[in-house]
Amino acid sequence: MLGLRLTSFALICAHCFSYVQLRASFSRARGRQQLRLAESNDVSSTAGWATHALLFSSWTDGVAANKDAQLLLKYSLLTKMLRDKLNNHEEEVKSSVEFSPCNGPDISALNNLEIADVLLDQGNSILESNSIINDSFSTWSKGVLKWLLRTNKSVELKFLYIPTAMYALSPSSSNTPGKQRQRARADGKKRRDQVMKLLNEMFTENDDETTKLNICAITLDLDDGSLKQPAGFLNQDSVPKPSVNTKKDATYALSGWNPHLIYVEGGNTFWLQYCIEKGNYPQAIIDSCTGKNGAVYCGKSAGAIVAGNYIETAIWKGWDNPSIVPERESYDQWIGCKGFGFAGNRSFFPHYSSEWESLVKEKTKLEPMSGTVEVLYEDAVYGVFGDSGKRFVLGSKLIA
Repeated sequence: MLGLRLTSFALICAHCFSYVQLRASFSRARGRQQLRLAESNDVSSTAGWATHALLFSSWTDGVAANKDAQLLLKYSLLTKMLRDKLNNHEEEVKSSVEFSPCNGPDISALNNLEIADVLLDQGNSILESNSIINDSFSTWSKGVLKWLLRTNKSVELKFLYIPTAMYALSPSSSNTPGKQRQRARADGKKRRDQVMKLLNEMFTENDDETTKLNICAITLDLDDGSLKQPAGFLNQDSVPKPSVNTKKDATYALSGWNPHLIYVEGGNTFWLQYCIEKGNYPQAIIDSCTGKNGAVYCGKSAGAIVAGNYIETAIWKGWDNPSIVPERESYDQWIGCKGFGFAGNRSFFPHYSSEWESLVKEKTKLEPMSGTVEVLYEDAVYGVFGDSGKRFVLGSKLIA
């Protein structure tokens, strides 16, 4: 027995975040609505939760203008990258023992394994002590980046962008389907570039280029499983290569490529869910974003809704048009439709404001769903740390 110490993550402090959120709780059995202000920290079971997820209504207001959200995103990505390294070094140690049992484990691999383990523990301790907003986190993150870059001039941060929801055609548009798709692809690339720009800024500290990761992005459309618009790859051999089998391409991008970040864009929720089901992708996405070493999931608007327990909150405002989905053209056909369940029994209602308060009260009283509806203001982010069993809100100015 090598007695290798695997990292055991402590629970994030229940009071680590002082923000509160308006949430509507409702029970199938009792059929009555409860509306209250509370922290989202009560946990029944974390099975199936996303390893790390950030869910929001707006990238601009919720993340780009929210320093706390950026720090949590950075922490989540660094943790994912460290765990990848830890797994690699565990395999190196195991292989060295199997290859040469008399000589024992490879000392260099064993040392690297211990360093990765210590860095993970340090990061968790910083988060637990609510020090992520001070110099402790900056020192830790810079140390992690330098250690990741110790043997390479650059390290890839793999970013999988899924804009399928915004690719939905509009039946009322005067433009041809081809023109609509062309504009949607161009708009999607602009939005992806905005995310890449912020990621680059987040991972460049004190203008020190040695601590800058190489952000590698590729776009996956779940409608046809196609991979397009690769960007940031210094080594062209590492670009996921499109093939004649787009289903295989999509599955590889979600799992085999092992992305660090999976970002699901906003748009038409019904079209997004239809494409997820049509391609038989639910389990592939769930497997990629859960467990000890899952990718970081970012869900914007429709991407947040499908991450929830149920997606029928998309019906309530009437903003999304279900008529573009074959044989599911009416709202009634989406009642009871399940999402990924990345936050347990939580479902999500994005773009919330006081304008929708009475609607949320009414719907949570009538709809035959179980669990809790979490409302997302434009400038709020709902976080899920499945590895620590915590759900929390990085709050809104409206309710802080």
